[in-house]
Amino acid sequence: MATLEEQKKFLEEDLRDALRWLFVGAVAWHAPDKAERCPNQKALAMFTSLVQARALYDFFYNKKGQIDDALAFQFAPTWTEDGSKNPLYSKYMASRMPANKRVFHLVYDRSAHAGGTGDDGPDHLKNQVLKFAQDLRRLTEAFGNCVEPHFRDIIQSALRKALDQAECAANVYGIANPL
Repeated sequence: MATLEEQKKFLEEDLRDALRWLFVGAVAWHAPDKAERCPNQKALAMFTSLVQARALYDFFYNKKGQIDDALAFQFAPTWTEDGSKNPLYSKYMASRMPANKRVFHLVYDRSAHAGGTGDDGPDHLKNQVLKFAQDLRRLTEAFGNCVEPHFRDIIQSALRKALDQAECAANVYGIANPL
């Protein structure tokens, strides 16, 4: 088990960074094509967001892991969030679902594992980036309300700093922050 100082450092740095890259990636993905700063920006932003979303969902929903894994219940013993009750997580991010089959594992006929219809339907995995970011913001806020009191300010600060970075990214693209 991590020490109190290690837990605080994790929240201040690692949780903040995971949220930051999830949010900044979602903003960059959401930016209109004409605002792209580099070729393939949407794909890079999508993959960045999906990787961070998976790490954050694992943090919030896993109850067991490796000895050095940080898990939400270690900070909030009353944390009872369950991924099976989250439709977005269950449909796209859980084991053997589209994110795992399209992003985190190489499988045959990857296009058949998109989670939706056609190449660009609204239920396609690639069109869930902003929804994942919004859902994980909600989860982080709920988590911040459940944690032991000595962690509460750190989590609120980490979330605020990550959202500030998303706001900066939105300003660069000249769009309203979708988060």
